[in-house]
Parts: sequence; structure tokens; C-alpha cells
Amino acid sequence: MTAEAQVDVVELVEVPWDHEDAARLRSEAVADLGRRYGGDDDAKEVIDPARIVVTLLARIDGVTVGGGSVRDVSGTDDGRGRGATHPAATGEVKRVYVLDGHRGRGVARRLMGELERAVREAGFRRLVLETGTAQPEAMALYVALGYEPIEAYGRYAGEPDQRCYGKRL
Repeated sequence: MTAEAQVDVVELVEVPWDHEDAARLRSEAVADLGRRYGGDDDAKEVIDPARIVVTLLARIDGVTVGGGSVRDVSGTDDGRGRGATHPAATGEVKRVYVLDGHRGRGVARRLMGELERAVREAGFRRLVLETGTAQPEAMALYVALGYEPIEAYGRYAGEPDQRCYGKRL
């Protein structure tokens, strides 16, 4: 079976931020980040559910294999320490994660495409995201999807392993 045929069986479902499967995937994503970077600093990040624009789950044959969200960061402090804020209509991609056994099958690409579509329909004009050098597959995906490197922002601004990307929608 080709990767394209496998992608066709992915079902994307919008769920609330606190959906059990979404919460489980976020926990697994944080654990993965801890293994890659050491520590559990990402577990301490507080995300206000009221700022979540969309959360999606990817399912194959009814089994949840991935997920991701976008939160509205419009007008919020961008963490660069100069009082700068994110522009209006800016969303931040959060916790796009695919379980190990399902990677390399186009699931993350499909998730990102649907996240972009959903926030574009909601009036967003820009997406930003943070990742790091211990996630080369994520960096390659974002570049392939048209994301461009941007100035570092957020909790890890100034960290040598952090990479930030943005895309106009």
C-alpha cells in the first residue's frame, strides 16, 4: 500500500480542547519532548482553553493516532521582552503530534492542512509555531508546508535549540 493510499483512510474530527483523546495525545507529546530535550518544562505550560480556536484528532480505522490545535495569540505578549505583541488574527499551532507507529504516513501533513483551513475560515491571517532542533522531522514538515523562519518568540526565545516559523494564510 502506498503512503497516498494510507492517507486516504485518515479521518479528521474536530473535538473540544478537553476531549479525553486530545488530552492524552498532548500528554504523550509533552513526554516525547521531555525525552528529546530532557526535563518536563513543557508540562508546565498553561494553555487557556478559552483561546483555543480548533482542536483536531486524526483517526485511522476509528483509532486516534494524532492531533493538534491552534490557539488565538492575537494581541498577546510575544515573549520577546520589548512589549511586542502578536498581530491581530494570529494563531499559534500547538501540540501537533502523531503516535510513533503512524508517522511517515502523511497524518501530520493532513492535520496541518485542516488546521490551516479551519482558522482561515475563522478569519485568521497568520499562523506561528515553535519547535526545536531535536525535532528535525517537524522542521522539515513546516518548511515543506510553506512556513518560513521568523524571529524567536515565546517561552524559549533565546534558547539555542528553539526554532520559530510563521505562515501567512
